[in-house]
Amino acid sequence: MSGGMVPAGVRPGVASAHDMEPQGGRGPARSLVTLAPISGVELLIKSADRVRDLAEVFTPAATVQTMLDLLPAGVWAVHPSPTFLEPACGDGNFLAAILDRKLDRITLAHRQGALPAGSTPEAVEFHGLEALASIYAVDISEDNVIGGTPGHEVGARDRLLTLFAGWLSELVDETVSDTVMESARWIVTHNVQVGNMLRTAADGTDSGRDDLKLMEYAWDQTCLTVSIDCTTLGDVTATETAKTTRVMSLFGPPAPTPIWRGRATDLHQETVPGGTSEPAHAGHSEQGRQSC
Repeated sequence: MSGGMVPAGVRPGVASAHDMEPQGGRGPARSLVTLAPISGVELLIKSADRVRDLAEVFTPAATVQTMLDLLPAGVWAVHPSPTFLEPACGDGNFLAAILDRKLDRITLAHRQGALPAGSTPEAVEFHGLEALASIYAVDISEDNVIGGTPGHEVGARDRLLTLFAGWLSELVDETVSDTVMESARWIVTHNVQVGNMLRTAADGTDSGRDDLKLMEYAWDQTCLTVSIDCTTLGDVTATETAKTTRVMSLFGPPAPTPIWRGRATDLHQETVPGGTSEPAHAGHSEQGRQSC
């Protein structure tokens, strides 16, 4: 189900037949529409069974755009890129529209010579990956997230990757490198997850929501590097709850685990077995990162 978009960066559907006018003025707008394969109309439900079993009804494109229009301009900042969490993302209606707006803002800044990381193609790649990594999502249906099954050919992850690749190749006017796309895929694989954001499953047991692993990214625009920490949704929730309730605990949630630091386009080299890994790779000390 798509419809619970939370602008978190302020932290913690596919579009209608008309195309959104790109904010960056970068040529013909990309269509954000997912259409039924035979009729060619906007797809709001996949089947009556999925409505019954998953309460799955996709948000109409016009509604997605109207809701995003209500957000303050600051949520589309290029750097640091404010984060979004979609707790019931479906096959990515909100995700695609959010990423599209973020990429349009990068396009505009690039054409004005105002990108924080500079004017090179590498700077564009850096900010594109940063925008992609600022979007988090969960859905209970593996079909929606991963796709590749009849009736669910394209999942949310691939929709974001296709959008990202098309934007980048158009803006830098060259073929997108495999390393950049591998890093983009690493991001969406870890940020867009199969899971249940309700506290309990249908049978009353724990849904495992608090165990969902979250990657936290810190982007250095001077050196075009990124630092990645691993935490869990439960730990993030506990930390934020403690801040708002002002209740001090002797045994608070553990700090996020540093798992990687290096050039943004190389982050695909990192693996997170069981959600953990070695801390920052050799050769990427904090001092080295600051001095590039």
